[in-house]
Amino acid sequence: MNLDGLTMSVLAKELNERLQTGQIQKLYQIDKTTLLFKIRALNEDQSLVITVGATPAMYLSKPLQDLPKEPSSLCMFLRKHIEGSRIVKVEQINGDRIMCIQTDKLEMDGSITSTFIYVELMGKYSNCIFVQDGVILESLIHVSPLMNRERSISPKLHYELPPNANRVSLMDFDYNEIKNLLTSFGDGTVQQSIRAIFNGFGKPLLDEVLLTSDLSGNEIISDLIPTQVDALAKALYELKIKLNESNGLLTLINDNNKKAHATFILQNYKVLKEYSTISEALEESIHNTKSIHTADKELEKILTAAIKKEEVRHQKIKDELDDTNKMDTYKLYGDILMINAHLQVQYEPSIQLPNLLSEDGELLTIPLKPNLTIVENGQWYYKLYTKLKNRMVSGEYQLNASTTKLEYLKSILYSISLATTRESLEEIRKECMDAGIIKKSKKPLSYKLGKSNYIHLTIDEGEIFIGRNNQQNEYLTHRFAKPTDIWFHTQDIQGSHLILRLNVEPDDMILSKVAQYAAYFSKARKTSKVPVDYTYIKNIKKPPGSPLGFVIFSTHQTMIVEPKKPDNYNE
Repeated sequence: MNLDGLTMSVLAKELNERLQTGQIQKLYQIDKTTLLFKIRALNEDQSLVITVGATPAMYLSKPLQDLPKEPSSLCMFLRKHIEGSRIVKVEQINGDRIMCIQTDKLEMDGSITSTFIYVELMGKYSNCIFVQDGVILESLIHVSPLMNRERSISPKLHYELPPNANRVSLMDFDYNEIKNLLTSFGDGTVQQSIRAIFNGFGKPLLDEVLLTSDLSGNEIISDLIPTQVDALAKALYELKIKLNESNGLLTLINDNNKKAHATFILQNYKVLKEYSTISEALEESIHNTKSIHTADKELEKILTAAIKKEEVRHQKIKDELDDTNKMDTYKLYGDILMINAHLQVQYEPSIQLPNLLSEDGELLTIPLKPNLTIVENGQWYYKLYTKLKNRMVSGEYQLNASTTKLEYLKSILYSISLATTRESLEEIRKECMDAGIIKKSKKPLSYKLGKSNYIHLTIDEGEIFIGRNNQQNEYLTHRFAKPTDIWFHTQDIQGSHLILRLNVEPDDMILSKVAQYAAYFSKARKTSKVPVDYTYIKNIKKPPGSPLGFVIFSTHQTMIVEPKKPDNYNE
């Protein structure tokens, strides 16, 4: 979501109201281009996200559950200078897409160190720069002279604003001053003059000003009559007033299906969606585009790559097994050649011989190695037969192992979608470490993972227990459940283990309802007909050496149901 500079003036006001006098308690680097500030302000915990990657933004976020356990070197350096600071103010610079957070920190000797955090949200040139006494302390992205000849950004260099110094902010002037600026500095067309004098004008707001002043924008500004200049100045001043009084953000759409974002309703547009704060809109946009690679997103990326790699290996094993179909043919060729061992066929590319091992006695064309005798060719075919025979035995074993591994990896990937708490995510990460999918962390957890993070629902007929991941599935099925409990799971589809504990005799209505819940807690949640297997826990067994959550059962029944969310379940 790209916001123009004028809309960002409302964002600056919103952030300043929420963060002013707040204390920066913790700083995290979520990925290479994203920082998270934990701030205590107005007796509340605030999470300020600054990202300068593919979708640059600065907004207040809901608490993020999955944060990096081990800080980067940049994060450690910034923590030393930033943590414990008080936010003096958050402001916009010159009406441009540049925000500045001024912080003061009380040092041990009683002195105060001021740090200015410049957040430049300018497309591919976006950056977050920390400045003390006019000198760059550090930045998320270093810019060398080879990357940008006009402006370098790296530690110990003097900080300079981007080259838009000749333009000013509309928010700093009253009606008469705006009129004087237009008459004194206007040059070219009306559109060109407005963009040359003022920062922050996107096309929707510029069109709104032109529509209000009854101008097309292509008029030469020096040719305007006084009443037209007055109308233009008045439209600009009214825009300033509306922005000053605005809160939140609107997603708008016009008759041509073109979308726009503004803090108030524009002419010729209708409201598509309304947000109470700009932060809320930005957070939704970042979430939808998945432009921030949080630790769980990084884990998801690693798992997806592991699944893709295993699928390639799986297909390769299948292709090799398909070659074993020629095994019997090679043995037949060897037998026929040995029966005709008296023939002289050296230097021949092939030979036609009757199939004496068949009732029809049809002619076979057998390819030969020209440099070998007929006996040596027969022995060569026997070797091929033996090789394929051995390959078939090991290949089937490898194919079964690969199938199990694929299902296991996919089950972990699915469980990430159910993880809504930090504990659940840590369970999944620990499982991945134990399975060798990711490296083990040297830093231990600061808390002990519980065993009761599974979903517990009550129904009139009893209780339902649902695992969020393989760790919980393993615990519920093999340790928690009683032999008389009923186990549910989608057939050949990744999903949660669901345990039904009844206080009445089971009937088809109860089983069907719980099967619908099992289908809901699976990867097939959005499909219409899902096969669900169910059986008593006493029939469930776990093969030795099998991965977490893997089970086999001796008897079961299957029900085709439509997924349904439990009435008393809140995600």
